[in-house]
Amino acid sequence: MIRESPQISRRQTTLSLIILSLLVFIGIGIVLTQSRFNRAILSSEALLPAASETAPTEPVTFLPAFKPLPPDIEPLTAPESFNPGTLSDKINGKAELYLSAGFSNLASQRFRAVADSDLWIEAFVYDMQNSQNAFAVYSVQRRENAESLGFAQYAYRSPNAVFFVHGRFYVELIASQASGPAIESMEMLAATFVRNIKSESAAIAEQDLFPKEYLIENSISLITADAFGFEQLNQVHTAGYRINDSTLMAFLSRRKSPGEAEKLALDYGRFLINFGGIQLDSRLPIKKYQYIEILDTFEIIFSHGAFVAGVREAATRDQAEKLAIQLFDQLSEVAGDP
Repeated sequence: MIRESPQISRRQTTLSLIILSLLVFIGIGIVLTQSRFNRAILSSEALLPAASETAPTEPVTFLPAFKPLPPDIEPLTAPESFNPGTLSDKINGKAELYLSAGFSNLASQRFRAVADSDLWIEAFVYDMQNSQNAFAVYSVQRRENAESLGFAQYAYRSPNAVFFVHGRFYVELIASQASGPAIESMEMLAATFVRNIKSESAAIAEQDLFPKEYLIENSISLITADAFGFEQLNQVHTAGYRINDSTLMAFLSRRKSPGEAEKLALDYGRFLINFGGIQLDSRLPIKKYQYIEILDTFEIIFSHGAFVAGVREAATRDQAEKLAIQLFDQLSEVAGDP
């Protein structure tokens, strides 16, 4: 029998050793690769630094305006800040209301009750640049049947929240549950904020221009833009009235000049007529007015001095005329008309 050449066997052996060496190198590479983590696939908790048994724990910082905290409350999260470009990340769906009213910045933070892990309170501090803007969002956001509070000129509470205006700030404190301890803690936080932040009072002079008869309590509000769907009408104060079990609205807006007020009133009347309103004939003791029926309700629009004013959503002509005359007389008295 003829044997294979020993050179062939040595060649095979050498080849086998080369292949084996490659496999060893590949295996080492796999082990080294697995020993390194990929930050892109780990959860955020996995990236937190390991707790040190010897290093002291740093307390969570909190918004200075609420310092000192009530004794039964401690920070739950670090403070957050949002600007006009990021506000919708925090309050998606409501951002436009604040942005249209002059929003500048939001600072927010959550706190928790020391004795009850299920109770937390989140603070929202909106910097609206001035007290008029702060009042605007406060008035539009105001809940029905709210209970007024005395620590600020504009402040109220609902079963699980406290809302108030302080200077240029509009503040919301919202708890995870409705309870006595939650309300007590939120009122303490609110009082601390008012005490720490020095500010002028948010006096809204237009409130005194509305007739007091039939006025619904706490119904005065401010619409900063696109009032009643008419984009030219801004900075409009409104007030709710109840006459004979029907509700209607009075409104007024101070303009730069009597000429601007007269033109704006005429333009708003034309706007209503373009959307189906009908001009009505009537003789009222009001100068420069328009009387319009639209969608089965009655509106009276007029200008007086630098004011655009009027009545909306009246169920009857009698109600519209009664309130419009009262509003005109009130503005005449303020203006010192004979």
